[in-house]
Amino acid sequence: WFRDAGVDLQTQLFVGAGGPKVLQAMGGGSIALGSVSATPALLAMAGRAIPLSIVSIATDPAPLFVLQSAPEIASVKDLAGKRVATTSGTGLHYFLVRALAKYGMTTADVQFVNLAAGDAQAAFLAKRVDAVVPSLAGAAYIRALRADTRDLFTHDMFTKPPGSTAPFEDYDVFVAPAAVVAAQKPALRAFLAAYHGKGVPYLHAPATQADAVAEITRYVNAEQKTPTDAAAMRAQLLQSGFFDLAAAKAIMTGARFRAGLEDQIRFLGETRQLAGKIDLDGAIATDLFA
Repeated sequence: WFRDAGVDLQTQLFVGAGGPKVLQAMGGGSIALGSVSATPALLAMAGRAIPLSIVSIATDPAPLFVLQSAPEIASVKDLAGKRVATTSGTGLHYFLVRALAKYGMTTADVQFVNLAAGDAQAAFLAKRVDAVVPSLAGAAYIRALRADTRDLFTHDMFTKPPGSTAPFEDYDVFVAPAAVVAAQKPALRAFLAAYHGKGVPYLHAPATQADAVAEITRYVNAEQKTPTDAAAMRAQLLQSGFFDLAAAKAIMTGARFRAGLEDQIRFLGETRQLAGKIDLDGAIATDLFA
């Protein structure tokens, strides 16, 4: 699809909530386009490490985020003083911080353990930590290997009491350095047209869905540390949001997307995770949809 669109695509994989690593590589000039959670993208923008633009929506994995715990932990409040692991500076970290905040807690109330996603999951399985916010594939992997695992806090609980009932949004977004956006608009338009116009329909169409899931499952098992099977991968892919070109454009140009980013910026600022201000007017590129 990308070759047919005239895009010379060279891929590089960063496994296990690798957003900060992607952005570090982008800052070093070795990557021109990447898919990361909105959280590390916003943190990078605030840190002024590199002028970034959000150019589209890659997927919406947030409905599958989960805080998993040992069975004896019955509520988020019970995490006080317990060891909780996830990857700092990622959407998984933001999920944890927001979940704690609903119960009037911060990461200072727990023993926060910053680990790469695969290592955090291994630590939970080995009972070296009491709770974990794993990667999407990691959550299913944990359930399969540790049957007593409790899904302590799930995405749908944000809209229920106690505390704020504001929904949780954290899209995976395509980002590029502002200089790349300015210099390579035709290539970026062609990439987005192929991804949203060919790749997403290939996953969604009944005639090709099984092939798409099988191919993605083989890729994940070959490239990542967390093994999976076609059934688990299918559930993960179909419960995440993947958008065709029209839907991606509607999200990017809609008020809700911007409001969600602004809410995340406010929250990250209140929890002192942001190093500076962010100008969203210059950070969201909406002119790349063919």
